[in-house]
This record gives sequence, C-alpha cells and structure tokens, in this order.
Amino acid sequence: MRRAMAEAEVGDDVFGEDPTVCLLEEETATLLGKEAALLVPSGCMGNEIAVSVHTRAGDSILLDRYCHIVQVEARAVTEMLGRRFLLRDGDRGRLRPEEVDAAAPHGEPGQAPLGLVEVENTHNWASGAIYPLERLEAVSRAARARSLPVHMDGARLWNASAATGIPLASYAACADSVMVCYSKGLGAPVGSAIAGTKAFIQEARGARKMLGGAMRQAGILAAGAIHALRHHVARLASDHARAKRLAESFAETEGLTIDPDEIETNIVIASVTTRPEKLQEFVRAVASAGVLVAPFGGPGRFRAVTHLDVDDAGVERAIGAVRDAARSVLAR
Repeated sequence: MRRAMAEAEVGDDVFGEDPTVCLLEEETATLLGKEAALLVPSGCMGNEIAVSVHTRAGDSILLDRYCHIVQVEARAVTEMLGRRFLLRDGDRGRLRPEEVDAAAPHGEPGQAPLGLVEVENTHNWASGAIYPLERLEAVSRAARARSLPVHMDGARLWNASAATGIPLASYAACADSVMVCYSKGLGAPVGSAIAGTKAFIQEARGARKMLGGAMRQAGILAAGAIHALRHHVARLASDHARAKRLAESFAETEGLTIDPDEIETNIVIASVTTRPEKLQEFVRAVASAGVLVAPFGGPGRFRAVTHLDVDDAGVERAIGAVRDAARSVLAR
C-alpha cells in the first residue's frame, strides 16, 4: 500500500484533475451501484456533506439515538449546520419502517420539519450489527413514499457485505447517498467517500469545500484506498471470525458479559458486570499487557475491534490479557 502511494500519479483534485482520485471515485461508485462518488478526508465529513446537501437549516433527521452521527458528530450537525435530531430507540440501532411512517411531517412539538432519514450499516454502538436487507428496503420504501431522502452511514458497509454475501450495491440501493470508509476495516491510512447521483455529487463538491475538505494532490491518499479496495475486502471474513473468538472467550470470563451470537462482524462490545466501577482500572490492566481496549457505549462497557493488523496469535494474546485483568481487578 505504501509503495502504491509513493508511486501514485497525481494532479489537482480541487479541479477534478487528479487521475488517481478519479479512478478511486469511479471504482467506488461502480461497487456501490451509484452514478458518482467523491473522496473526502473522513467519514464524519462525508456524513456532514450528505446532511448539508439533503436538508436545510432547521430540518430534523430521523435516526437511531446511538448512531455515530449522534454520538460523535452531533455538534457538527446541530451547531455548525443547524439541523436537529428526531431520535428513536432502534432494534440494536436499526430503524423500523413503522417509525418512518409515524414520524410527523412537520416535526414533533418543538421540532423542525422532517428532512432526512439516516441509517447506519453496520452499527458501531451495537457491536457491528448488520441491517437485514429486507428491513433496509422497507425503511427506504417508507421514506420514499413520503419523499424523504435516505442517507446511509456505511463506514463499515464492506463488513456487512462480507458477512452476508449481499452485494454492496444491493445495500446502497436503499439509500440516496452512501458514505463508506477506506480507513476502517480496509486499513487505508486516510479517506472515505460519499456516493450518489451525479447531481448530488456536484452539490457535495461545494459542501466539501465549505467544510474544508478539498485537497490538491490527493492521489497519494487515493492510491492507498485503491490498494485497500482491491486487496483487503476478501480478508474481512478473517476479522469476523477473530471477533467471534474474542466474544466467545469474553463470555466465558468471570466478571464479563456478552452474547457471542450478536457478534456478526468485527466489533466486540462487552460489559464489566461484576464491578463495573472498576472499568478504567480493568482497561489499564489490559493495556499493561500490550493490548488495547476502549471504554465504550456506557457504564461498564468496553470495545475491542479486530482488523488486518491483528492475527490469530494477537487474538489469543488479547484473550489472555483480558482474562488476567478480570482475575486481578474484578475479583478483588
């Protein structure tokens, strides 16, 4: 990947003249079944661009309350863009079509008009839960029946496709715009993309510039993402198998709770149940063994993510570190 980046042919992407960026955008759009795509520095910016293009200041966005766009990007959406959230308690982060049907067209009391439906696939805060395609299609039909655009935060859409065998384009067809990350499971150092119609991407270019995301010789970054697309998608199944192994071991560890059956992709979120107030001490004890997990998603919960830099030996090392930390910290 680094060799490809060093050897990348570059131009000025602000003027659409970087050939490597153009190639990445074309390949991404084709994979997603969309007319066009746009390289952006981060997934967060991709989401904000979609919000900016699809809605107007004051509009509400219907979405699950634990979506990334709420948990991490809320200030950008509400303070910078002036949009609002219409929050729902999804099924492990996944909306139901009835919730779209029931949402008031002019917002709830004190809310602004509904302007967008947002879905996240896979869902970060729900241990990488996958949206069933049938559910996505039903949510999409409900939204389009009301002339509401749908945006998909597909930062880990590659994982959903790898786990189910469902083509990326089948998932993406349920949304008017899709954001995907090259820097998550695919392992590129920087970059995401947003895809949609040519008209949408034309507006997205303006929004990207407004947000400070226009780059010049970005082909250096695009080359890393192209390498990831071509060489790191098929191996995602290994990450999923290793995540399942982690989850099963955590479930067998005294003081921890997790349902391994809920682990579908590469994110493992477990709970410290014996002494949840000791979470930070537990995390430090795991780190002292050279393994990093992060407090995540509420009191007593922590997250571990498998990726291309973690092999089978690394997973076994992590299992040992977590078990030792549980014995030394949680059993006191």
